[in-house]
Amino acid sequence: QNRIKMKANSLLCHYCNQQKPMLKRPRNGKLVCKQCFSSVFEEEVHVTIEKNNLFTPGETVIIGVSGGKDSTVLFHVLYNLNKRKNYGINLIQVTVDEGIKGYRDESLAVVHENQKYYDIPLHIYSFKDLFGW
Repeated sequence: QNRIKMKANSLLCHYCNQQKPMLKRPRNGKLVCKQCFSSVFEEEVHVTIEKNNLFTPGETVIIGVSGGKDSTVLFHVLYNLNKRKNYGINLIQVTVDEGIKGYRDESLAVVHENQKYYDIPLHIYSFKDLFGW
Protein backbone atom coordinates (compact mmCIF):
# COMPACT_ATOMS: atom_id res chain seq x y z
CA GLN A 1 0.00 0.00 0.00
CA ASN A 2 1.49 3.33 -1.10
CA ARG A 3 -0.92 5.53 0.86
CA ILE A 4 0.64 6.98 3.94
CA LYS A 5 -0.80 7.11 7.45
CA MET A 6 0.76 9.94 9.40
CA LYS A 7 0.30 12.18 12.37
CA ALA A 8 -0.55 15.82 11.68
CA ASN A 9 2.48 17.78 10.40
CA SER A 10 4.83 14.82 10.93
CA LEU A 11 6.10 14.52 7.34
CA LEU A 12 6.38 16.80 4.33
CA CYS A 13 6.69 16.27 0.59
CA HIS A 14 10.25 15.49 -0.50
CA TYR A 15 9.98 17.88 -3.47
CA CYS A 16 8.31 21.04 -2.13
CA ASN A 17 8.93 20.48 1.59
CA GLN A 18 5.63 22.27 2.28
CA GLN A 19 2.65 19.98 1.72
CA LYS A 20 1.66 16.74 3.37
CA PRO A 21 2.52 13.77 1.14
CA MET A 22 -0.24 11.67 -0.35
CA LEU A 23 1.91 8.70 -1.32
CA LYS A 24 5.31 7.09 -1.19
CA ARG A 25 6.84 6.55 -4.62
CA PRO A 26 7.63 2.83 -5.13
CA ARG A 27 10.50 3.61 -7.49
CA ASN A 28 12.51 5.73 -5.06
CA GLY A 29 10.71 5.67 -1.69
CA LYS A 30 10.24 9.45 -1.69
CA LEU A 31 7.13 10.99 -0.18
CA VAL A 32 5.24 13.25 -2.58
CA CYS A 33 2.25 15.55 -2.25
CA LYS A 34 -0.61 15.75 -4.73
CA GLN A 35 0.60 19.07 -6.16
CA CYS A 36 4.10 17.80 -6.91
CA PHE A 37 3.17 14.34 -8.15
CA SER A 38 1.97 15.38 -11.62
CA SER A 39 4.96 17.57 -12.39
CA VAL A 40 7.46 14.99 -11.09
CA PHE A 41 5.74 12.19 -13.06
CA GLU A 42 5.59 14.25 -16.28
CA GLU A 43 9.25 15.20 -15.94
CA GLU A 44 10.20 11.52 -15.56
CA VAL A 45 8.24 10.72 -18.74
CA HIS A 46 9.99 13.59 -20.54
CA VAL A 47 13.43 12.36 -19.47
CA THR A 48 12.57 8.87 -20.78
CA ILE A 49 11.37 10.31 -24.10
CA GLU A 50 14.50 12.42 -24.52
CA LYS A 51 16.92 9.72 -23.35
CA ASN A 52 15.53 7.23 -25.84
CA ASN A 53 14.90 9.67 -28.71
CA LEU A 54 11.33 8.44 -28.99
CA PHE A 55 10.04 11.25 -31.21
CA THR A 56 11.22 13.34 -34.13
CA PRO A 57 9.58 16.71 -34.88
CA GLY A 58 6.93 16.33 -37.56
CA GLU A 59 6.16 12.70 -36.72
CA THR A 60 2.61 11.54 -36.18
CA VAL A 61 2.12 9.60 -32.96
CA ILE A 62 -0.98 7.45 -32.72
CA ILE A 63 -2.22 6.78 -29.22
CA GLY A 64 -4.63 3.95 -28.56
CA VAL A 65 -7.30 5.27 -26.22
CA SER A 66 -10.00 3.27 -24.49
CA GLY A 67 -11.52 5.92 -22.26
CA GLY A 68 -10.05 4.21 -19.22
CA LYS A 69 -7.67 5.75 -16.71
CA ASP A 70 -4.41 4.41 -18.16
CA SER A 71 -4.86 5.52 -21.76
CA THR A 72 -6.42 8.82 -20.68
CA VAL A 73 -3.41 9.62 -18.48
CA LEU A 74 -1.00 8.58 -21.24
CA PHE A 75 -2.73 10.84 -23.73
CA HIS A 76 -2.93 13.75 -21.26
CA VAL A 77 0.77 13.53 -20.38
CA LEU A 78 1.91 13.30 -24.02
CA TYR A 79 -0.40 16.16 -25.00
CA ASN A 80 0.97 18.39 -22.22
CA LEU A 81 4.60 17.48 -22.84
CA ASN A 82 4.23 18.04 -26.58
CA LYS A 83 2.99 21.57 -25.87
CA ARG A 84 5.42 22.46 -23.07
CA LYS A 85 8.57 20.78 -24.38
CA ASN A 86 7.94 21.56 -28.06
CA TYR A 87 8.29 18.01 -29.38
CA GLY A 88 6.61 19.09 -32.60
CA ILE A 89 4.71 15.82 -32.96
CA ASN A 90 1.20 15.39 -34.29
CA LEU A 91 -1.05 13.38 -32.00
CA ILE A 92 -3.93 11.21 -33.14
CA GLN A 93 -6.24 9.18 -30.92
CA VAL A 94 -7.47 5.78 -32.07
CA THR A 95 -10.00 3.49 -30.43
CA VAL A 96 -11.83 0.32 -31.39
CA ASP A 97 -15.55 -0.04 -30.74
CA GLU A 98 -16.13 -3.72 -30.10
CA GLY A 99 -19.84 -3.25 -30.80
CA ILE A 100 -20.98 -4.93 -27.60
CA LYS A 101 -23.99 -3.01 -26.31
CA GLY A 102 -23.48 -1.74 -22.78
CA TYR A 103 -19.82 -2.84 -22.69
CA ARG A 104 -18.05 0.27 -23.97
CA ASP A 105 -20.77 2.93 -23.99
CA GLU A 106 -19.40 4.83 -21.00
CA SER A 107 -15.74 4.63 -22.03
CA LEU A 108 -16.55 5.67 -25.61
CA ALA A 109 -18.35 8.70 -24.17
CA VAL A 110 -15.14 9.57 -22.29
CA VAL A 111 -13.13 9.21 -25.51
CA HIS A 112 -15.51 11.61 -27.28
CA GLU A 113 -15.37 14.10 -24.38
CA ASN A 114 -11.56 14.02 -24.44
CA GLN A 115 -11.53 14.59 -28.19
CA LYS A 116 -13.62 17.73 -27.76
CA TYR A 117 -11.56 18.97 -24.82
CA TYR A 118 -8.13 18.47 -26.42
CA ASP A 119 -9.25 19.11 -30.01
CA ILE A 120 -7.04 16.28 -31.28
CA PRO A 121 -8.20 13.99 -34.11
CA LEU A 122 -9.99 10.83 -33.01
CA HIS A 123 -10.51 7.79 -35.21
CA ILE A 124 -12.98 5.16 -34.03
CA TYR A 125 -12.82 1.83 -35.78
CA SER A 126 -15.56 -0.74 -35.61
CA PHE A 127 -14.51 -4.26 -34.68
CA LYS A 128 -17.02 -5.51 -37.23
CA ASP A 129 -15.57 -3.33 -40.00
CA LEU A 130 -12.03 -4.35 -39.13
CA PHE A 131 -12.59 -8.09 -38.72
CA GLY A 132 -15.95 -8.80 -40.32
CA TRP A 133 -17.67 -10.08 -37.17
